[in-house]
Amino acid sequence: MNKYVNLDYLNSVVSGDEKVKREIIEMFFSQVDELSEALKTALKENDYEKISFSAHTLKSTLRIMGIENIAQKMEILQNLSAKKESPEEYSGLINYFLENIPFAISELKEVIK
Repeated sequence: MNKYVNLDYLNSVVSGDEKVKREIIEMFFSQVDELSEALKTALKENDYEKISFSAHTLKSTLRIMGIENIAQKMEILQNLSAKKESPEEYSGLINYFLENIPFAISELKEVIK
């Protein structure tokens, strides 16, 4: 039983095709790496548009993987940064993502072994 990941949606999309599921999960890994760096850079530069865009992309991708707890934080980050509201909360939301995503990735790596 996974704590972070619920692959029900992904499994329904791939209709049992394990090869396609593996490819989607591997794309997720590279996208998370890229967007993690984008979020860190955007936060340092106070680039609220880039934060909002990265959070939006992550939110959608996380939901496909069934990583709802982190997706909810990214949705909050997306909404706040799009309106340039409460910038003091951005680093906490980004840190939540950065601290918890390794656990979800670990679960996904077990799935594709």
